Amino acid sequence: MEDRAYQSTDVFVNNKLQELPIHMKYRETEQTFYMNFHSHAGFEIYMFHEGSGYFLIEENIYPLEGNDLILISSLESHKSSPKLQVPSTRTAIHFLPELLDSEIQQRFLRMFDRSNQHRHIRMSGERLRHFEYLLDRLQEEYVKLNTGDFLAMRIYLNEMLLEIHRLVFNGEEHGLEPIERNTINVKIEEAVKYLSKNFTTDISLEKLAQDLYINPYYLCHLFKKTIGLTITDFLIQTRIHHAKRLLTNTSMPITEISEAVGFNSFSYFGRAFKKIVGTTPRTYRNKSK
Repeated sequence: MEDRAYQSTDVFVNNKLQELPIHMKYRETEQTFYMNFHSHAGFEIYMFHEGSGYFLIEENIYPLEGNDLILISSLESHKSSPKLQVPSTRTAIHFLPELLDSEIQQRFLRMFDRSNQHRHIRMSGERLRHFEYLLDRLQEEYVKLNTGDFLAMRIYLNEMLLEIHRLVFNGEEHGLEPIERNTINVKIEEAVKYLSKNFTTDISLEKLAQDLYINPYYLCHLFKKTIGLTITDFLIQTRIHHAKRLLTNTSMPITEISEAVGFNSFSYFGRAFKKIVGTTPRTYRNKSK
C-alpha cells in the first residue's frame, strides 16, 4: 500500500525536520506510484533521476523527465505524478533555513520563491555529473548523521545550492536545457487553476468543461492521464489540504472548517479526511500542535 505511506507526508517531513534540520529520501518506484497533495515546513530540492510524468506546485504543472530538478518553497502545496507503470527514481532533500548561514540564506533561498520562473531545471553534461557527485556525498553524510557531523552536510548542501544558483541566475547555459511547457495540455492547467480557485464552491463538470470549451468526457480523460487523479478526487484532496492548514494554524471549530473548505456534509468530510490523511481531523489537529 504505497499510497498509505504518503498520506501523511506533510506530518512525516515536519516531524523529521523537528529532529534534524535536514531530511533526505531516495525512492525507486517500479509500479503505480501515488501521492496526495501535501505541504511541509522547510525547503525542498526534488531530483527526478529517471522516468516521466508531471509535477504539480500549487496551480502550476511541470513535465517531468529524467535529470529534472524542482525547487519547492516552504508550505507550498505540491505532488508528483509519474506516469503509470513506468519505473522512476527520485531523491527529495528537505532542509530548514537554519542549516545555512544568514548570508547564504539571503543569496540562495530566493531561488525557491514563487516569482522565480526557473524552478524547474533539466540538467545534463558536466553540471549534472557534478550535481550527482554532491548528491552522493550529501547522502553519505546524511547516513552518518548519528556521528553528529553537520559541518560536512552544510558544505555539500551549500555547494549544491551554489550550482543551482549559477544555473538559475548567472546565465550559465552549460548543463541547463530549456524546457518546453507546451507538452502540457493547456486545458488541464486551466482546469487545475479553476478548481484551485473555486474549491469551496459546488463545481459542475459540465460548467467547467463549458468554460474551457472542451468535451467533458475528454476533459476527464486528459485530467486523469495528466494529474493521476479524477477531477472529483483532485477537488476533494484540495479541500482536505486546505482543511489541514486550518486545523494546524487556527483554532476554528472543525465543523466550521468542514464548511469553509467546501463540504456540505460534516460526516462526509470526516470520512474523506480519514481516507486521505489516515486519521481523524481532531487527531490530526492534536498531533500538529
